Amino acid sequence: MKKAIALALATALLLSVALYFPKSAEAQIRSAGCYREWNACRTGAFEQDVSWWKLALILTVCDLGLGRCLLAL
Repeated sequence: MKKAIALALATALLLSVALYFPKSAEAQIRSAGCYREWNACRTGAFEQDVSWWKLALILTVCDLGLGRCLLAL
């Protein structure tokens, strides 16, 4: 009986791992676009000639946009 339970748990674990990782890889591909946009936003912010507090505000907006994009996945 113990062997049957151990076998069932091992099968369930392997099945859940096999079903989880393809979804994880797909999410990584979609999140790459979010990070590309975030990097472009930060690069554009640093290229502007603005005061330090405006730069901090723009970078905060970039970070909020990244968070919103990642949560939308």
